[in-house]
Amino acid sequence: MLDYAMSSLFRGFLFVCLLAACASTATLYAMAQDRPPVDLNAQQRADLGRVNTYLNQLGRLSAGFMQIAPDGAVSRGNFFLSRPGRMRFEYAPPDDMLIIADGTSVAVREGADAMINRYPIGATPLSPILEEKVRLGAKNEVAAVKRDTGLLRVRLRDPKEPEKGEITLIFLDRGGNNLELRQWVVIDAQGLTTQIGLSDIRPAGALDPKLFILLDPAPGSQNRR
Repeated sequence: MLDYAMSSLFRGFLFVCLLAACASTATLYAMAQDRPPVDLNAQQRADLGRVNTYLNQLGRLSAGFMQIAPDGAVSRGNFFLSRPGRMRFEYAPPDDMLIIADGTSVAVREGADAMINRYPIGATPLSPILEEKVRLGAKNEVAAVKRDTGLLRVRLRDPKEPEKGEITLIFLDRGGNNLELRQWVVIDAQGLTTQIGLSDIRPAGALDPKLFILLDPAPGSQNRR
């Protein structure tokens, strides 16, 4: 279980499996069971297939990111992705935070000398796109597929674990197989919204494996990356 004393910045990003203060487990699960699988039309199924193809072909990339927290606070930094399973968020000052998924767990460090907290990789809203084989829709987690002008939005939620909230992936859509993940919006079980947008997206060649390793600090010393 995560400590609710941790910063709102991290709570806004990770959305771990905790209950909202105003809802019980039974209530949340009842809500989920009341939601039948979404019946997608032919166009939506085709668009979802395009998204799955794009994500499965997505290997390594680097980008800048901007995060807007539920309280309106803005954070920036650098994002690295190495599918399957690995990602890194480096928050720029004044936010002293590092979030790394190493393929098994998500490690979070708040402060250069702080201890590292580790959580299951499934606790992050991005876990569906970190899987080795992306099959959005296979678990009835697709709540909506919507086309906007030049954009394609896919909203995901897990009806078996509603405490995770939901995430909307937003792709730049130039037609055909020309998609690019540009933003995601997360709404947690309390209804709080966090937005993360990517900029300066660049395909990456060989990324240093050390980017996706976060070591616990040695006693009495600064933390090592």
